[in-house]
Amino acid sequence: MVSIGDVPKVSIIGQDKSVHSFFYFVFSILWFLFLTKEMPEWSFARKAILVVLSALVYGAVIEVCQEQFTASRKADLFDILANVTGSVIAIIVLFVAEKIRKRNTIKNTIK
Repeated sequence: MVSIGDVPKVSIIGQDKSVHSFFYFVFSILWFLFLTKEMPEWSFARKAILVVLSALVYGAVIEVCQEQFTASRKADLFDILANVTGSVIAIIVLFVAEKIRKRNTIKNTIK
């Protein structure tokens, strides 16, 4: 019989930060799409700024709460940086996708 304690742990450098970035990437895309649906009159830049600032504030609040209200977790500035990085990458992906969509719309209109 094998117990969990006998299983060797595999450590991947930066895995924690990659997970933070991935979750905030998804969070930011979903938040941006929600804003696009609910606030169609808002510019891309306005939605992008709100999304990135929301990710920054939310991530910072979570880190402060971990430091203040748990015994086993500590605040990590690099977690906040990873969160914002994921959010910024999401905005870049959305920006490029929007440019491609507009270019294809123009091409289809001209035909």
